[in-house]
Amino acid sequence: MINKMARAAGTAERRRKAKHDRRTRAGVAFGAAVVGVTAALGTAGPAQAMSGGTQLPQKGAAPWLATLVVKGDGPLLQRASCGGALIAPDRVLTAAHCLDGVDFHKGELHIGSSVLSKDPGIVRDIRAVTLHPKYKLLPSPADPQAPELSSAAYDLAEIRLSSPVPDVRPLPIARHRPAPGTPVSLFSHGTTAAPDPAHPDREIRGDVLRRGDLTVRTHAQCAAQTPAVVDDASVFCARDVPSGRTTMCFGDSGSPLVTWGRRGPELAGVFSFAGETAGKVCGQPADAGFADVPALLGALT
Repeated sequence: MINKMARAAGTAERRRKAKHDRRTRAGVAFGAAVVGVTAALGTAGPAQAMSGGTQLPQKGAAPWLATLVVKGDGPLLQRASCGGALIAPDRVLTAAHCLDGVDFHKGELHIGSSVLSKDPGIVRDIRAVTLHPKYKLLPSPADPQAPELSSAAYDLAEIRLSSPVPDVRPLPIARHRPAPGTPVSLFSHGTTAAPDPAHPDREIRGDVLRRGDLTVRTHAQCAAQTPAVVDDASVFCARDVPSGRTTMCFGDSGSPLVTWGRRGPELAGVFSFAGETAGKVCGQPADAGFADVPALLGALT
């Protein structure tokens, strides 16, 4: 998922994956889900966002939501990349593959925007990035040479901001991984539909923030619907059941998945991979894999 001012998301994603495959036979990078604005930022591994869900155009709908953006003069919507969540005044969590092998100085964070084309949110530069020490991309047993089919393990990264964000309550961390059957919600600005086959370079990116309501699945259910490796120690899955109308697409990896506790929303996961590991496209029902934030955060702090 990342890159924007050059090509559309799907093409940029495939290009980033192919580039990293030549380097490590896997796939990597800074937001594989945007369009391709500046390949200088990096490549990408798994990359997804949301089709369906509910639009949340109202200001302050998710004040802790972060959007990773490539610096530049082009429209913000064209430069947006991975998602993330503000967990402290100066810290954001996102997916590790969004930042692996990337010059993070070329990016910035936009906090709290509900409609990217109208409101940039609170903008901060990136001071430092820490990837989980066990992070790795996992080649698919079905075809280890196809990086677009890869999944990921320990796919979590922490971004330190250039200065604290005032007057925004950070998103609390859930105490533990949500159990199967738990209702959860994904917040994302990602793409909203698969590219038109006649125009594969044209991305339909989500200008308006979306919320997708999902249900946590068992490890067995998740592993059974993809040939990819689903690392139970660091990944849990969720899906829109039974309708399947809310699905994952190329867009914003790293977007926050929340549970609903007494304190309100709590961060349980960040989006890592989904149906692309089984050869599916946006709009086709599939389980989505999330980095287990409560289990993995300790290694970053």
